[in-house]
Parts: sequence; C-alpha cells; structure tokens
Amino acid sequence: MGKGVIVSHKVGGQACPGSGRAAAAPQSPDDDAPATGTPAGDPPATDGGRNTVRRPPVDARVETAQLLLAALGVVAFLVALIGLFFSDVVPLIALAVAAVAAIAVRVLNATPAGRRNTARNEAEAARQAEIRERKAARAEQKREQERQDALAREAAEAARALRRAVRQLLDGLPERGAPQEEAIAYCLSRTSAARDPRVQAEAERLARRHLAVDERILCIALAVTTGTGRRRALLILTDRSAAVSDKGTSYRYDPDPGDVTEGWGLRVGELLFSFLDNPQLPIALAARDEAAALPAPASPPAGRPEPRLIRTARESELVAVDWMRYLGFTDAVATPVGADEGIDVISERGLAQVKMEGSPTTRPTVQQLHGVATAKEKEALFFSMAGYTPPAIAWASKHGIALFQYDRQGTPQAINTPALRLLETADARASQPAGEHGSDA
Repeated sequence: MGKGVIVSHKVGGQACPGSGRAAAAPQSPDDDAPATGTPAGDPPATDGGRNTVRRPPVDARVETAQLLLAALGVVAFLVALIGLFFSDVVPLIALAVAAVAAIAVRVLNATPAGRRNTARNEAEAARQAEIRERKAARAEQKREQERQDALAREAAEAARALRRAVRQLLDGLPERGAPQEEAIAYCLSRTSAARDPRVQAEAERLARRHLAVDERILCIALAVTTGTGRRRALLILTDRSAAVSDKGTSYRYDPDPGDVTEGWGLRVGELLFSFLDNPQLPIALAARDEAAALPAPASPPAGRPEPRLIRTARESELVAVDWMRYLGFTDAVATPVGADEGIDVISERGLAQVKMEGSPTTRPTVQQLHGVATAKEKEALFFSMAGYTPPAIAWASKHGIALFQYDRQGTPQAINTPALRLLETADARASQPAGEHGSDA
C-alpha cells in the first residue's frame, strides 16, 4: 500500500493537519488596517441604532502611550514637589522625567497617528457638546412652555375672578331709577371712604348735577393727591358715562379706553384714579358693557318731540306742552301769560310749572306746585332749566312730583323716579306699532 500524503499548514507557528491550502502568512503588527474595517477596541458608533456613523480611526497604541506618558509626567511632578522637603537631587530628577514625558507626548501628537487621535477626540468632544446643547435647548423649551402654561392659567383664573366680581357688583346694584342717594350709598359701602360724610355729600351733589336718574352708578373713586390738605378729586362712574368733581368745579366725562392704564389706574387729564386706592374701579370698568346691556329704556322713539331752540320763557312753556302731550297728557295746553298760581301748562289729568331761571328751583317752589295740584286733584310736573336744589329733589320724590330739567334745545331729562317712570312709559307706548294702544284722555 502507498503511504498517504500528509499536507499541513501552520496556524500561529504550529502545524495543523487536514488542510489542503497553504496557511496565510500572519500579518505584521505594523501593517495598516483594512480601509473598510474598524480598528480593534473601537466599535462603530450608531445613530439611533439605524445608521452607522463613521468616526476617524484611532491608534490604540499611540493613545495608550500618550496616557502612560501623561501619567508618568504627573507622578514625576508630584514626586518633585514632595522631594523638595527631603532632598535636593530627587526633585531635579523628577522634573527632568516630567519634562521628558511631556516632550514625548508632544512628539506623539505630531505623528500621523497622533493627529488622527487628536482629530477624533476633537470630533467626539464637538459631538458631545452638540448633544449637551440640544438637551439644554429642549430643557429650556420645556421650561418656557411651563412658564407660558402657568401664565395662561393665571390669566384664566384672573378672568374668572373678574367675572365673579362683576356679577357680584351688578347683582347688588339698586334697581334702575332708584334714588341716586341709594346707589351712592351702595357704592360708598365698598370703599374706604364709606364713613366720610363729606365724600357722600360731594358725590350726591355731583350726581344731581351731571347724572341722569336712570343711569346706573357703578363706582365712586378718589384721585391720588400729592399735596397735604388738598381735597381729593371725586369720580362717579356709570354705565353710560362718568362725572368728575375737582377743586370746586364739576363736569361730565366720557371714559376712553386709552385713559385706562392696564394694572395701574384711570387717568382723567392730570388726575389719576389708582386701582390700588380704588379696588372697585377696575371691576366697574369691566362691568360697564354688561351693565349697559341690562334692561333699560330703549333709544328715544321717533315719536319724541323734535328739539328746538329755546330763547324765551314762553318758548320753554310751549316746549313743555309738547312734552306733556308726549308723556300722556294729550290735551295739554299752555295757560295765558300771567295766569294765577304759577301754572304754565294744564290738562285734564295734570298740570306743570316751567322755570327758565339761572338758579336751581328750591323746595318752597315745588311745595307750592304740589299744593295747587292737590287742590285740583291733578298730577304735578315741573320743568326747570337750572335744575333743583337737593331738598327740592328729596321732597318732590317723596310726594310723587315729576321733576324734569331741560336744555336750550328743549330736551328734558328725568331728575327723579316719578319723572323717569313717566318718560319710560311714554317711550314704551311710542315704540308700539300703531293701533296697539289707545290715546290717553
């Protein structure tokens, strides 16, 4: 029998039988790694587990040598510091070793492998910095969103609180047409000036002079003052307008949205009505639109008498005749000039006195009209261009005498509740379609 041929190859320097191919020669450690491979000890990075991110290759031997040399330099420097206390030679030797180690590290950094390692480390540092920046940006975005959400919640809660305060204010208002003193007392009860009789008296004078009896008084506010002993200006805010009293003068004022400084106050010329001093003022400003929408007389019907210029006392009496007829006294006529008892207009159910004077009508004059009306068993109405004194208004309201104040165009304004009711009834009657109401006797 022939002998079998044994073919062997070396693996790791030893013969291994059974292989029909010559063993590949082992690679030299100095050979370059394949271009498509990844250096040992440096696995490829991944981007979210989907795509492989290629990084600059790293030379582990150079990196290890650099770390060892750096560690040797640090140890030598520490030995030099400690050796200062024990010997003169040891520190010099240690410093020399540290210097040599530092030079060796710099030399390795200058080699191609060192430059590749440096580039890789810089790229890795940049990548980590970018990751930290993205995390910081996301954290800042989250904090900003939380701040915005908190501000939105605070704004919503403030809006709900304001709506509750507005509803509480409107629910507590006296009925439209109630005596102004009652509305003023209600508003003052919600301020720090509730117990100041001077403020109440000033508010009542201001309301009688510049506010209609059917306006809803929402708030009474005092202005900020800078001087000691100076009387503070007064503001009355209603559902339709406002009135201001300052330094002995008073005037009607129509608030403008530009006069309101958000979170600060209401400015009227040089006057400032601060929200801090008048906490009910911002609530009243917010309630104006809703208060104006509450049941109120409709716009003046087309059936109202047309305005006409009044130049003489007789013209004022003739205008009063027109308005008496509109108010339901359809047979009203003007009495002849110089008629007795001061009656200027008379009808089957009522009579009226008309004053075109420069001073307000007083209580005795109103009482005289009431005496004549009672004797004739008629309703009493009074028309005055200059208005009425407070006692006259109080006495007339108590005894059911309708007080009107008219202007140069002859348009009357109801001053007390009896006058307001007459005007509202006439407006409602004029607003009805023709044929739905009969004529008054």
